[in-house]
Amino acid sequence: MSRLRTLPNRPTTAIEISEENSKIRAKLHFEKPYENATLEFFEPEEFEEFLKDFLVNQETPLRVFKFELADLKMKILQDSLKSRISLLQVRRIFLDVSDTHQLAPIFQYLNSYSLKKVILRIDEEFDIEGFKFLENWKRSGLLILALKFKNIYLENLKSINKLLYYWSTFRQIDIFYDNYNKYDPCEFFDVPFEKLSENSIRIELSPRNRLAPSLVKLKLSNEMSLKVLGNPLVMGNVLKYFKAFDIQSLRKTCNGIRSCVDHLKPDPQIGIYGIYMKTDESISANVRVSGYRNCKSILYERTEDSKDIVSKVLADFETITKHQKTCLEELRLFFSYYNLTGEPNEPLRTLIPESVRAEDVMQVLPYLDPKYLEKLEINDPHYEYLRLYNRRNYPDALKIPYDIEEMAKTEQWKNLKELEVKSERISTPIQKMNLTNLSKIYITTVARITSNDIIFLKENLLTPKLKRFIICFKTFVEDPQLNDFFGPPRNTFGTRRLWYFPIPGTNREMMEIDLSQNLYFESVNYYRYG
Repeated sequence: MSRLRTLPNRPTTAIEISEENSKIRAKLHFEKPYENATLEFFEPEEFEEFLKDFLVNQETPLRVFKFELADLKMKILQDSLKSRISLLQVRRIFLDVSDTHQLAPIFQYLNSYSLKKVILRIDEEFDIEGFKFLENWKRSGLLILALKFKNIYLENLKSINKLLYYWSTFRQIDIFYDNYNKYDPCEFFDVPFEKLSENSIRIELSPRNRLAPSLVKLKLSNEMSLKVLGNPLVMGNVLKYFKAFDIQSLRKTCNGIRSCVDHLKPDPQIGIYGIYMKTDESISANVRVSGYRNCKSILYERTEDSKDIVSKVLADFETITKHQKTCLEELRLFFSYYNLTGEPNEPLRTLIPESVRAEDVMQVLPYLDPKYLEKLEINDPHYEYLRLYNRRNYPDALKIPYDIEEMAKTEQWKNLKELEVKSERISTPIQKMNLTNLSKIYITTVARITSNDIIFLKENLLTPKLKRFIICFKTFVEDPQLNDFFGPPRNTFGTRRLWYFPIPGTNREMMEIDLSQNLYFESVNYYRYG
């Protein structure tokens, strides 16, 4: 009988495989309620059978996969992965290897979109050629690589130095070592790094960090440099490979380069653009390029010479995003605003207007491309006032009901996947909010909810796309009684009631309805229900 059948019948979240005293130990971690189990194998054949059985049947993503076995066992791992129908989803993998060329045969069976971190314990032989496959395997620039050495030598440091050019693959490289031989890693690298401990450092990868030492020596004061960079072919390659280049600063270098950049119309590849205005005297804009954690802040202040800073902010927004070809991940707006560009179908994935009225949102929402927009977060002025100033004396004259009915009629709303609306009083009835196309919702606070609203939501949300709905309300009217439609609740805790219903087309997923002072709809696993 397979050893797998002796384990708890719940999804595995992590597995750690190690070897000690000629026996192989596999420690498995399971989903809620959290539990772990350890299996021991004295025969390689028995372990091989277990590993193949485990990997073939592993359907849910693993958070951690740790494989600390000798080189000969790597073939067992490769063969077991090869037996799967689909690529294994794992967020963090830990491997003990003596040759980096062992990686490619393993990684070809892993899902490149799921993997976030690779941890390698390697010996003195460290061949950079073994990493070349990663350039095409994962080109997101978000992978974290951690290298662990017992003794780190000059050749190791030289190889790591070459890896610093892999910024299209790695976001950062962490280096851990017990000892170093003559060359201190903290003194070897000529790029910025962070010292994590006495024997570990972290290097953030970016074109700017890698090329900083040589770019410092480059001057644009001579005519030859200006002519070279004014060539569209040369500048095209510069903009292509330095994707985080500050395009607006580059345009200000000289007329020749400005004309060249304007001719090429490079994509700024902005991921997040935020505009924050508490008063009309001072506004800040934060811009972050996709794939990078740091953002650039622009401060606008009202002066005698520049009184209309709102127009300046919006003009800069239009200039900076004018040639944006990739989808803008987030647009954060904190103030009452008007049509930003006048152009319909702006590609944007997340819109976060803060401290705005419903009519303000409607001046932007219809102009966004519904094919791209997935998430909308709205904070009304009352809610934002309480959050920022921690007061409750919001002017009574401004306490008006928040009506989202017109938003709910737009194509952009109908194509959303996630929605957050934070208001002190939402007047729109539940059944006019057009919520049934969404998978995740957080709404606070609805003025009134009825048992008919809950029945309506249950009938329309009972689909595989359901994740989690939270609706806060002020008043609940139970007429008719929910027990007449749902039957008696499975659990009750005081005034709190819970019902469960199977979700068609899923593998043992249940809809949980949790009604107390708030209303919850959530997709839960059968084991949690059971």
